[in-house]
Order: sequence, then C-alpha cells, then structure tokens
Amino acid sequence: MSHGEPDPALLVSMRIYYQPILRLVDQSTDHVEVLSREAGANGVLYGPEAIVGAMTGTGHALPLTLAIMRRAMAEYRAYDFAANNLALAFNLPLDAMLHPDLGEEIAALCNSAGIAREKIRFELTETTPVEDFAAAAASITALHAAGHHIALDDISPDTPYLAALMTLPVRAIKFSNTRIASPESLPFIRAMAARATARGLDSIAEGIETPTQLATMRNAGVTHGQGYLFSHPLPASALGTLLGTV
Repeated sequence: MSHGEPDPALLVSMRIYYQPILRLVDQSTDHVEVLSREAGANGVLYGPEAIVGAMTGTGHALPLTLAIMRRAMAEYRAYDFAANNLALAFNLPLDAMLHPDLGEEIAALCNSAGIAREKIRFELTETTPVEDFAAAAASITALHAAGHHIALDDISPDTPYLAALMTLPVRAIKFSNTRIASPESLPFIRAMAARATARGLDSIAEGIETPTQLATMRNAGVTHGQGYLFSHPLPASALGTLLGTV
C-alpha cells in the first residue's frame, strides 16, 4: 500500500538508537527497544518530541513507524544481530496500530528483510489513550497471531481499559521512568508485577539509573529493566560491539 509521506527533512534528520532491555535476575540482554531521535544541523541529538509530534493526529503515524522499522531492519542485517537471536521492540502509536494496512505492511517488511516475525516486537504507546477497546483488541490479537510479542507501555492506574487489556494476548507490561522514581507508585508496581507474573508475562521497568532503583524493582517482582545504569541508547555500531557482532 502507498501512504502519504511525512516531512522529508524529518526523515533525513532522524537517527535510530537501541537501548538494551535486561533480565534483572542476571542482567543479561533480553532484547532492545528501538528509539528514534532527531539530529540538528550542528549534529546535536534532540529527544523524540519532533517525531512523536509528527506521528500524532497527522496521518503520518504509520509511515513514520514503517520508516523507523525499515532502517532498524537494515541495520539488523548489516550488523548480523540475528547471530545473537536479538529481538527488536518498536513503539507503536495508536494511530498506527489501528491503521487497516498495518499487518500487511509489517509482513512485507519482515519478508523483505528476511527477519522472523517473532523477532519484531511492539510496545503500545500511551501518547493517545485507547478509546475504542474493540478496535484495539482486534489489532493486538492480529499482531499476536502474526507472531509478534506485544507490550503495554507506560501503564498507570489511569490507563484506560487496563484490566481488559491485560486479558488480551500481550506478553509484557512496562512502567515508565517517572513511575519507578515515585515511591507513591511502588504499591501499583508491585501489584501489577505480581499480576503479570501470575499470567506468565514479563514486567519491565524503564529508566533504572541507580543500584537502589534496581534493588527496589527486583524486590517489587519486576522481571526486566532498562536505563542508564545498564546502557544509554546506542547506535547500531556500538550495539554491535556490545553484543560482539562487530
């Protein structure tokens, strides 16, 4: 299918980075989250705000998501990340998740790159909250049926339909860095991590920066983590060095 392209200048300035997600039990790499950043004319890297803004309410969520996936898949092959059995997790905004061409486009990318579908995961972002649960459930179920792992990103007590979303074929839940840094959130994290474990799901804490936060998350029953304590987001070359593929 053909989709209207976002601002070409944004695509030129976009850079792809990878942040390892580790198993807290032994701090071994489980998979990586794919992150997009904008590079200024002076080479300075900026946060994801411009890219997130270009995805929100513009009709460009799917084209930008596909552009990010296309670049990451090319680097996956160039640096032979398959040798490490590495899986890539992509952020999937609601507008892209509900697009009728999503499944077809992802399948085409996987086939073209020769990457097994189970190596392509998705984190359902909360930039736009779910309002149509039936449509979201159908998309999550279809992605799962195609072989992809699905994580619910940045969950909170206010996440719409959280209890119902947890009954769908998701494989993980994620807690944001602001939530793990808040002592008031610890009962929620502990309860949701226990619920995830009981259902055979992973629980992932983002933004772990100190040994104290690591210990707190472990004690709360969280199974996985990512953050500066383990690794900053890395370009593909540095990730290849970390994994030993270059």
